[in-house]
Amino acid sequence: MRKIKIGLALGAGAAKGWAHIGVVNALQKRGIEVDIVAGCSVGALVGAAFASHRLPAMEHWVRSFSYWDVIRLMDLSWQRGGLLRGERVFNAVGQLLKIDDFADCSLKFGAVTTNLSTGRELWLTKGDIHQAIRASCSMPGLLAPVWFDGYWLVDGALVNPVPISLTRAMGADIVIAVDLQHDAHLMQQDLFSVHNTHEDVNNAVAGNWRGRLRERINKVILKKPNFTPTAMEIMSTSIQMLENRVKRNRMASDPPDVLIQPYCPQISTLDFHRASEAIEAGRLAVEKQIDILAPLIKNK
Repeated sequence: MRKIKIGLALGAGAAKGWAHIGVVNALQKRGIEVDIVAGCSVGALVGAAFASHRLPAMEHWVRSFSYWDVIRLMDLSWQRGGLLRGERVFNAVGQLLKIDDFADCSLKFGAVTTNLSTGRELWLTKGDIHQAIRASCSMPGLLAPVWFDGYWLVDGALVNPVPISLTRAMGADIVIAVDLQHDAHLMQQDLFSVHNTHEDVNNAVAGNWRGRLRERINKVILKKPNFTPTAMEIMSTSIQMLENRVKRNRMASDPPDVLIQPYCPQISTLDFHRASEAIEAGRLAVEKQIDILAPLIKNK
């Protein structure tokens, strides 16, 4: 009897991407063995670590982040193409992975990017794994595009935010998809109604009555926000809106066998120092779907 191949499609989501670590840990703890991994954007970053058996090292690294550690990794660029060069963080990732080529991965791995010239997705499954990760993570406006084989490549989330199709194409019989942006509308509402701090968002999520009262008063009295969203907030929120529209259309025609949706709306685009919260959200999301996942444990 042929062994059923289980694939894991890790979606885009910037700092929420550390939730993928919690998902993988929970799946492994339950005895679900993944054979194929496909990732988009931060999903490609975590997926590469998982496929090369370096996920524990990555988890240790990101859990150690403070706010200022994240700031120090952000090398501002005054050149055209993106606000950040990305050299510091991706050099650190390269040292952490300890591999250079897709062929060095222990699991079958692929990353999705967007061809900026054609607007089509490009699947990277061989060659320089660092270049593939860098391209898949290149959020337009934030990180400069990557030159590859005669084309400029950017974030795969523009065309395939949760790479279910790539996972199937690489041979997966069962696809477990991880969607990080399903709660993005909550942050969009916060951004364009009342300018909340992280503490305010946490209070609202926890049901804090003062936060809810303050928000209602602001809506009634102010009529409109008394602030202007930052360029980063506008850019990231706009991209999230696009990603969600693309994702809904693609999932409608090609749904995963199991959908896992970590819930962490309090984590913003660049909150990479909040890894512990994201990882815990990933673990909880798997526990919520354990009844659906149970047959996969039996098949192993």
